[in-house]
Amino acid sequence: MDDWWIAALRSVFAGRRVVLAGASAAAWNEHLPVLRAAGVDELLVVANAWGAGSRPDAETVVVEAPSGMTMMEQIHYDNAFLAEPPAEVLAALDGFDPGDDALVVGTFLNTTPLLAGRPFVSYRRPEWVALEDKVVVDAFWDRAGIARQPSAVVPVDDAAGASTSIDRGDGTVWAADARDGFHGGASQTYWVTDDDSCELALSRLRAVCERVRIMPFLEGIPCSIHGIVLPDGVAVLRPVEMVTLRRGNGFVYAGCATYWDPPDAVRDQMRSIARTAGTRLAAEVDFRGTFTIDGVTAADGFWPTELNPRFGAGINAIARAGGLPILLVNDLVVGGHALGRTAEEIQAEVVDRADAERGGGTWMGGLTHRADAGRRDWHGARVTVGTGFVRCIHDPATTPVGTSTGRRAADFWAFADRELGTAVGPLTPALDVHA
Repeated sequence: MDDWWIAALRSVFAGRRVVLAGASAAAWNEHLPVLRAAGVDELLVVANAWGAGSRPDAETVVVEAPSGMTMMEQIHYDNAFLAEPPAEVLAALDGFDPGDDALVVGTFLNTTPLLAGRPFVSYRRPEWVALEDKVVVDAFWDRAGIARQPSAVVPVDDAAGASTSIDRGDGTVWAADARDGFHGGASQTYWVTDDDSCELALSRLRAVCERVRIMPFLEGIPCSIHGIVLPDGVAVLRPVEMVTLRRGNGFVYAGCATYWDPPDAVRDQMRSIARTAGTRLAAEVDFRGTFTIDGVTAADGFWPTELNPRFGAGINAIARAGGLPILLVNDLVVGGHALGRTAEEIQAEVVDRADAERGGGTWMGGLTHRADAGRRDWHGARVTVGTGFVRCIHDPATTPVGTSTGRRAADFWAFADRELGTAVGPLTPALDVHA
């Protein structure tokens, strides 16, 4: 794959002041050389943490976020940080860009169009965000003609009674509505099998929502399929394993990887669903850019559970195989800029490389651990330890292709508890019913 994206980026960014805004400062490091190759000489990084890794080789201002937030709390804090920047950020922006003509690249979850009057190259439209609500997605599947599991959307206090007709024998999964904002990463989602898990789910869901969606629990590998909606069609990518581990009846989101492969027929099914969904998104809400469909590969195939009309973490593992700077490319697509490549060309390039070069790993934020404790190597993996954050990127040379990485991830967190004091606790992987 050649660096075709440089010309597309140059047409938008060359000669402009560019601000990289949100998340941690270290997270922007990989984007700096790409933007410089595209003709950007003046760069400012605006962040709410330094992050795990080297400090950016660019002018940087960091206003540290409060500690101890969960993943979703951090995401919503980050969006608020971009919508209403603190005084230190405003001063840095005015010093860097007194004419208010810089372009801004934000985080992939950004929902605001302007950073202190300066335009983001792209942002998530309200009508796109609305489709992430777990209580409306089944109606979308129905409109698109995509098969799904039976479900019910009911007030929280009616959930126990409504679950009986939904249960396939292994309990049900309850997901909150988006009253308090979109949520993901297995947050506000509960596996209910008995009176104790029912009471736990009710006690937590009453605090965050009014309605819940009830689906049957499906044993199998949590996974996703990504697509990119372009002006000439939908580029459909390859499956990604969502490393969703279990703590008893609780779900723990812990990263993603592309080492696992579903059966060929299921892969074809997943890609067909993605193409149908992407086409429908474009027709209904004029969607552009990357999206994901999350679900479970069960004994009877792939069943969709969530629609995320946005860039998702799994697409990084796919795109890195070919060096594609997917965040910046996605910004161009969402912002209505031409790539100089068709959907078919992008699909072929990205899928071929991602199938040939696997990647990904396991990670968690919101942790309390001894940042200077223990070893940093684990079976050849790259282990990064930062404040409240630990990440393990598997070594392709020692990670089997085709099988789930769930067991490997659970073993890593047992290691992290022993050596780093992460206090995650015992975790178990999902069962690959096709293994």
